[in-house]
This record gives sequence, structure tokens and C-alpha cells, in this order.
Amino acid sequence: MNQAEGKAGRKVAEERPALITLASRTDWSARLRHLLEGVLNLASTGLERPLLMTLDDVEAQLFRMAEQSRSNEQQYRCFETLREIKRGRADVAPRFMLALEDALARFDQPHEAAAPEPKLRPGAPPVRQELSLVDTRDLEESLALQEFAARTDIRQAQILFVLGHRFAVLAGAPIFAAETLPIGPARLGQALRHAATGLDISAEARILLYRTFDRLVQIPVGALYQTVNDFLVEQRILRHLRVQLPHAKGPATKAEAAAGPAAGAAEAPPAAAGAAHHLSGGYLPPLGMAPGHLGGFGPEPAMHTAPADDRDSELFTTLRELLAGRRHALGLGDAPPPNSYVPNADDVQSVLSTLQAKPPSPLMLGGKLVQRSVSHLKQDLLAHLRQFAPDGRAPQLAPEDADTIDLVGMLFDYIAKNTRPDGSTQALLTKLQVPLLRVALKDKSFFTRRTHPARQLLNAIAETGVHWLDDSEGPADRALVDKMQMVVDRVTQEFDGNLGVIENLLADLSQHMHTLARKAEVTERRHVDAARGREKLELARQRAREAIAERVAKARPGKLVRALLEQAWTDVLALTLLRQGEESEVYKKRLGVAEQLLSLGDLRAGDNKVSPLLRSEIESGLDQVGYHKDDVQAVVKRLFLPEQAANEESPSSNTEIALKLKSKPRLGDDGAAAPARIERPKPFAPDSAEAHMLERLKTLPFGTWFEFRTNQQGDKVRRKLAWFSTLTGRCLFVNQRGVRTEEKSLEQLARDVVNGQATIVEPEQETLVDRAWKAILASLKALVGGGPQPQPAPA
Repeated sequence: MNQAEGKAGRKVAEERPALITLASRTDWSARLRHLLEGVLNLASTGLERPLLMTLDDVEAQLFRMAEQSRSNEQQYRCFETLREIKRGRADVAPRFMLALEDALARFDQPHEAAAPEPKLRPGAPPVRQELSLVDTRDLEESLALQEFAARTDIRQAQILFVLGHRFAVLAGAPIFAAETLPIGPARLGQALRHAATGLDISAEARILLYRTFDRLVQIPVGALYQTVNDFLVEQRILRHLRVQLPHAKGPATKAEAAAGPAAGAAEAPPAAAGAAHHLSGGYLPPLGMAPGHLGGFGPEPAMHTAPADDRDSELFTTLRELLAGRRHALGLGDAPPPNSYVPNADDVQSVLSTLQAKPPSPLMLGGKLVQRSVSHLKQDLLAHLRQFAPDGRAPQLAPEDADTIDLVGMLFDYIAKNTRPDGSTQALLTKLQVPLLRVALKDKSFFTRRTHPARQLLNAIAETGVHWLDDSEGPADRALVDKMQMVVDRVTQEFDGNLGVIENLLADLSQHMHTLARKAEVTERRHVDAARGREKLELARQRAREAIAERVAKARPGKLVRALLEQAWTDVLALTLLRQGEESEVYKKRLGVAEQLLSLGDLRAGDNKVSPLLRSEIESGLDQVGYHKDDVQAVVKRLFLPEQAANEESPSSNTEIALKLKSKPRLGDDGAAAPARIERPKPFAPDSAEAHMLERLKTLPFGTWFEFRTNQQGDKVRRKLAWFSTLTGRCLFVNQRGVRTEEKSLEQLARDVVNGQATIVEPEQETLVDRAWKAILASLKALVGGGPQPQPAPA
């Protein structure tokens, strides 16, 4: 690792003024100090776990990078960085909080700002500004933190705007902008940079740390800001403040200009142009890394929703317009039946609460049992709503509620098509239909925000089921099955409109999946190490086999000597090559043993002209490769003391001992778990599809996923290419749990891909739920624009 580069961050920290604490601000009142200490405690509670999860995730990424590195130098750097993070991780959170406390302690002091441009007199020459060179690595680090701050500013624009008002009251100053807020995204980035200076790691590793923090902290930081806001409200700081973000429609007014950058960050794109972008944009933390609920207060009796965003209503309106166009294209009317009854939202939620408490019953369709769909749930909802209908009038859902249910139904239908019909995942998803439908009816950001807890839970259950439960050829992981069942059951039993329940259960499941992922990595690492060891042994054995064959070809040894050299002594030479190398004195000495045996030929009775050193070398070598002492003595006696061996009660002939040597397990064999030797086929024709595919396979990184067909019905299983060797052509595949499934040659894999028996799985940039919304949006647009509007399309 470059020491200068690793210490670059420390130099930046040394140039800054010393950190101060809240206790050092003796000029403050006791109440102000109490309020800021409360904010600091909330920040410590809310951000400690995401910081630890960030370090865990970075360690896992470094481990994978070391596994997939193509050079020893890269692997060494990864492991050195990993060791340094493990050494200093205990100091990261304390250093982070010290920097954050410093920001709070200085919050009422003038903030550093860019110098305003000087006003020039007409005709005056321009003022020259001093420029300085910026180190590329420092620039990249600053850009990574700026991206985090900008992304968080946009996502948390409204709550930051409200906090800006409340901190302004505490400081007796104008409204704080997001970049000057003491716990704002910019200050969190600065605190993270200060925390990273305690680690002697490269700039690339720090950037990896910043971006991982950015990915994992988006949900917790939103919960933290909400918690801090609630705390300040409880402390009577602008208790009745109701602030709406300015929505720029034209030239900014003075009030809008005073709102600062937060207003500009909240500008929403036009609904028609922004719908597809918002539904497919953003980021969802990967399964196993999702942070938990960071509320800090007890459950609220009413539905707790994310801060409102003008884009949510506009995007949902766009979806409804597409649904209306779909109904028009299908020839379905929008007008409600005459004399119908439209229940209110409370009645709908009440009925859904009753349905949530009942276990969903499978339905018989086409002579087969199938899981309940949202369409069937909608029918049950209407049937139960009849009890609220006056004078026997038929209940009719409000148009917005009906569209919401249809959209949720389309979402579950898409996910069901991507799961095994006979798997356990569909039953779990069916149980989530009612709770998630209640969320969607109350909070339309479920459709538009990737970070919505209910949306994340749905994706976690779906993807975990697809990749961990239904994609396993062996018995399912009972602990994982029980955990997923427990999470889903608790959602159906405890969810009453409070999203905190879903957030807590999502965090619990995510932590369990994180543990499973780490176990899978350890298991996969063992198999890769074993495969690499077998390859090294096979190469060493091949070299030893060639050396023995070269010497045997020049002599005519007997069966016993030939069997000893081609079997046991080949393993002795291979082990020596692995330990000492081909140029070592030990290897040359043991090659000399082979040459002495060949020069002696078949020893006859009474021929005792054998060096004791030769016998000692043979005994030592055979012992090292695992031969039992009795077997070693039998070989030595038959070679050097044939008369004594013949006088024993049950003498063995040379042929019998030779056969026994050939039947002995070879060095490195582990019984039933040992893979069969892979024979490399003949080379492909230079311009064939197989040859081109083989060259492509050699460039794939370790960790690439493949799908293999398992039968003629088209069933497939996913397998990860954990490791391959371009020397021996051996490929190692593991399943999701890191367990070895099979080994084959690169040539066979190329042939399978060309023949359609295997497929390279491209890395998914979006989650299953995100892909579902994207597909739904595309299908709605295609259907609405797919024909003349006056003529309805056939149903």
C-alpha cells in the first residue's frame, strides 16, 4: 500500500482546527446545551449501527475483491486494507461522533462560505483569482462525499427544511440551509471523512467506504432527521410550525429565495416525463445490508408515512391516467353503476383489517390449487363491504382506491410469474397482500419510492425466496424458512398502520440474511481454497509424473519398483515440489532416490548392497504422503530384504504389493467429496462459436452467475462461478449458500452456453420489485399507445 496515499486523509485533518465539545461552550444556557446534547445522543443512537454495517459491508467487498483479483499484488493490497479496517474499526464511530459534536458545538458560529464576486466598475480589468492544484485523490474523495450530500439533500429536502427553521431559532440566526445544518448531509460527510482519517488506507478504499455509507445510510438518516425533529417539537421549539417546501413554477419570489437550496432540490419534474424515471431511479440497499428502524419513540397509533413529496401525487396520477387508458383500450367503462355505495377509507381499512386476521385459503382453478390473487382479494373486500352499504346498495370502491388495488395486483402478479409455482415463496407473498394493500391505500409513495419500508420488505421476501429457498436442489435452510415465516406472520398479526412494525421486521430479516451471506462467503472461500490446492497438487503431480516417466523409459524396472515410482513416489515428488520447489536440494535428492531404485533393478535374495540412507529416504517419503508404517515396512522388506519377507507367515508377492500400492488413495484425495478428474477435450475449431465463447469465459470475473437447465421442461438453477483456472480448465460452481455443486471444464461450459444448456446471468442493476414496476409501466404505455384510441382493443 502506498503509505503517502494512505496518510493523505490524516494530513487534511491536521490542517483543520482542533475539535471542540459541547461542554466547552460555557457561554451557552443550560437549556441550549441540553437540547444539543439530546440531538447528539439521538445521532449516536441512530448512526452507530449504520456505521458498523458500513464497515461490515466494506470488509465483505474487500474480501470479494481479493478473491476475484487476478494478481498477487492486488490481492495483497485488499487483504492489507481489510486488516487495517479490522484494526481501526473500533475508533471509527467515536471519531465520527466527535466530529459531529464539533459541528453542533460550532453551529451558531459563522459558517465558511465562498467569497462573493467583487463588483467591478465599468471598464475595470477583471480581478485575478488565485488558483491552486488539487490532488486527484482528494478531489475524488470530495466528489464522493458531495454526491452523498446532494443525494440526501434531495431525498430529505422537506425534513431538512423544517430542521433548518428550528436550528435557526436555537442559533438566533437566519434559516439554516441544508449544507450548513450541523447534522445535515454535508456535515455527516465531513464527520465520516474525519473518522476515515484514523484508518491507514488508500484513497480508493476511503472512496469505497464513503459510497458504501451513502448506500446504506439513506433510510437511517431519514429516520434520524424525523426523530430529531420530533425531539425538538417535544422541547417546544416551533411546536406548531407547518412548513411546506416552495414549489417553483416560475420566477422565484423573495420568500422562495429565502428558503435556500432546499427549495430548488425539491422541484419535481413533469409527471409524464418523470414517472418512468422515478419508478426506475434511486437505490435500494441489497438484501442483507438494509438498515433497521431508527425511530427512538414508541409506535404511533396512526399510519406513519414518509414525508410528503409533490412528485408522489403527480406520479401516482400518471399511473392512474395510464390505467384509465388501459381500461379504454380494453373497452371497459369508468362510470360507477347507478345507485352504488362508495365506502369511505376507514370502512375499507376496517374490512381489510378483518381479512388480514384470516389465513388466506388456496383456490381451485382449472382443477389445481392456486394461491389467492389480489383480484380475488378485491372480490372478498367488496363482499365484506356490503355490511356498510345502506338499503342493500352495491358497494363500489372509490376510483382512486380501485386503481390502487389494481396496481398492487399487477405488482404481485408480476412477482408471482418470477417465482416457482410449487415453491414456498408464493405462500409467503400471499400473506403479505392485505398488509401491503393497506399501506398502498394510505400512502401512495409506496408506488414511487424505492426506500419505502413496505416496498423493501416485499422485495426482501421475494428475492430471498427466489434465490435462497426455491432455488435449492437440496433441503431448504430450516432456520431461514422459520425466520421468513415468522416475519410474515408478525406482519399479518401486528401491522395496524404503523410502518415501524415493518421497518423493525425488515431489519431483523436483513440481519439474518447478512449472517447467512457471511457464512456463504466463508463456505465458498473454503471450497475455492480447496480447488486451488487441488490444482496446485495436480500440476505438481503432473510435473513429477513426467520426471518419473522420463527415467522409467530409460530402464526396465520390475512391477514393484515401477508401481512404487509411478504411484507413491510420484506423490512424494509432488509434495516436495509444493513445499520446497523444483530447484530445492530436497527435490533433487528424491529424484536421486528414483534413479537409484531404477539402477538397482529387481533386487534378488541375498543382495544387500543397499545404502541405509536410501532406505531411510524411502521410509521418510512414504510416511509424509500418508502411508501406514506397516505398509511402508512391507514395501521396504520386499525391496531390500526379500528373503526375510518370504519367510513371514503370510508373505506377499511383488505383484500383490504393486496392486496394493495402486489401490491406495492418492495424496490430496478426500474420499467421496473429491471431484472426478476433469479431462480437457480436444481444442475447438479456431472460428467456431465454442472457441469464441471459451475466450469470453476466460475474461469473466469470479462470482459471475450462470443459469443451468436441469430438465427438458425448462427448469433452471442458478450457480455462481466461484473460481476457474486457465491452466487446467477447471471450473468451480457453488450455490447461493456457497456450497460446491459441481466442477466442469471451461470447454464443457463453453459448449453448454453455445447449446443453450447454460446462460450467463447479467448482473441486475435493479431489484425484483423495481423491475416489476418498470415492466408494468412499459406494458401500460404500450397498451395505451398501441392502437387507434376510438377502437377498443380485443380483451
